[in-house]
Amino acid sequence: MSSTFLEQLKCAPLRPGCYLFRDQAGRVLYIGKARLLRNRVQVYRRAGADGRARLSDLLSVAWAAEFFVTDTEKEAVILEERLVKKHQPPLNVLLKDDKSFLHLQLETHKEWPKLSLARHKQKGKGEFFGPYPSAVSARRAKRLLMQAFGLRDCTDHTLNNRSRACLKHSIGMCLGPCVGLVTKEDYAEALDGARDVLTGNVGDRVAEETLAMRNASQSQDYENALRSRNRIQALSALQEKQKVSLNSAEDFDALGLDERGWFALLQYRDGAWVGTRRGRVSLWVSRKDAIRQALVALYSPKEEPIPPTVLLPEMPEEYEEWLQSMAPYSKFKPKLKVPQRGEKRALLRMAESNARAIAGEVQGESWPQLAIRLGEIMKCPPPAVVDCIDISHLQGHARVASKVRFVEGSPEPLSYRRYLVGGGVGNDDYEAMREVVGRVSKSRERDGLPDLLVLDGGRLQLNAGLKVFGPLDNQIQIVGLAKARKGKGPVAAEERVFLPGLDNPLILEPGSPARLFLEKIRDEAHRFAIQYHRNRRENLRLVLEQVPGIGPAKRKALLNAYEGKLQAIRDAPLQDIADLPGFHESLAEAVQIHLKDILP
Repeated sequence: MSSTFLEQLKCAPLRPGCYLFRDQAGRVLYIGKARLLRNRVQVYRRAGADGRARLSDLLSVAWAAEFFVTDTEKEAVILEERLVKKHQPPLNVLLKDDKSFLHLQLETHKEWPKLSLARHKQKGKGEFFGPYPSAVSARRAKRLLMQAFGLRDCTDHTLNNRSRACLKHSIGMCLGPCVGLVTKEDYAEALDGARDVLTGNVGDRVAEETLAMRNASQSQDYENALRSRNRIQALSALQEKQKVSLNSAEDFDALGLDERGWFALLQYRDGAWVGTRRGRVSLWVSRKDAIRQALVALYSPKEEPIPPTVLLPEMPEEYEEWLQSMAPYSKFKPKLKVPQRGEKRALLRMAESNARAIAGEVQGESWPQLAIRLGEIMKCPPPAVVDCIDISHLQGHARVASKVRFVEGSPEPLSYRRYLVGGGVGNDDYEAMREVVGRVSKSRERDGLPDLLVLDGGRLQLNAGLKVFGPLDNQIQIVGLAKARKGKGPVAAEERVFLPGLDNPLILEPGSPARLFLEKIRDEAHRFAIQYHRNRRENLRLVLEQVPGIGPAKRKALLNAYEGKLQAIRDAPLQDIADLPGFHESLAEAVQIHLKDILP
């Protein structure tokens, strides 16, 4: 087993997708899929692989690993089938025959369009939707559509030779075109409804079924309520889209580029993802320049011909001149497009995820490139020193703060600082942050100032920092980093950066190196603050529990009553302590005598 192979397994993406193992000659040995690639491939780092006999010798010949990232597990299932059929790896047993996943077919070329299942798309044979990763899900979708819209699925011979409607009409699964029980206009309307559902527009139908389920439940018609619930679940499954095999028959490429210059080109032919080309732009001065260089490398006359359309994250520099240079080698003038929304934009995001997967996670990130990207986001020169401040307290009590420092992307523990936040702050994080930033500013002669100061929090924390340094202080850039929030609607939010002078925060893309770095330094500041907070609380516990008769309950009552301050307990009126639950005058006197002996 090569050391390169082991390192590639360690750096596998933490995303759904497929993995390929190759031997030293580059031949594909095995292809698999996973919901989380990194977790799945770790089993191949130990002897015996994952326990299957045919893979027991895999590690002795495996030389390199390659990863293809998808957005969902469903897409990984479909992509695995295509890759196995393309490469025919010797250690795969399933998916190597000529069978493929099922599609739903609307045979619109017939007088009375028919709903059926098909293994392969055929031009001129109607419209195809899918594929579906299992035969069960495909047949369930077909049955649901027949129940909802009454499209026929009988053979042409049966259609032309029936004298009375079949059982499917009696149970509401067919409109009965065989015996003239439906007009062509009504049948065409039902066909349009089925087409809408298959293209993902199922909102109205789900709303209808939800209302029907509620009404049936209120009238205690639980059988129909259950039927409506099952239809809602099936409709939701129909609504889930995948981007490995599209319903359109377009030829196009989608280019993804990460912050380090790695690129991945997803190639779609007849609407199906057929291949991926990868590479890196080593020297570039801007993202547009990197895109231009990637296009030149991918579509030179010696390489594959350019397709009719290329999807790009943004228009490159001097693209008109490049298109003119490609004209002699192309049968048509290709189009460069920058989609802003919809399916094509989702394809670009998946291409970018594949680009990031090439070099692994942020641990392998080159700091100069990441610093450039941070500078672009934070509207400042590329930072070399980044500090982060975090406030920690327990419902306003025992307030502490931490400051951590990263130099060129790596932590510098000798520059970490801890702070006790002064009194009168309570739960006011704004005042707590203003106090700590002020103390950081005063210690600039001793510790120096960072190029970028990250404050854990949102707009209020940023304003607190700006109140100390001022918006025109060009020695340092201050930003607020607000945590991502889970949920739906207005509650949900991604990681956001608040910048001076901007009304709205910048959204950090999940998985991007810049976001991963900022999360890393924020988590380190939080860890350091929590550690200090816990140490102080532990010291308070030990001090108080040295008094005979003080256990956990009485210690907690004391600390809550006096905001965790031993000096306040020492100087409080004796009777106030004696009035606390479980206390009396002699115990209160013992506590104060003990504190007067140990406190200055």
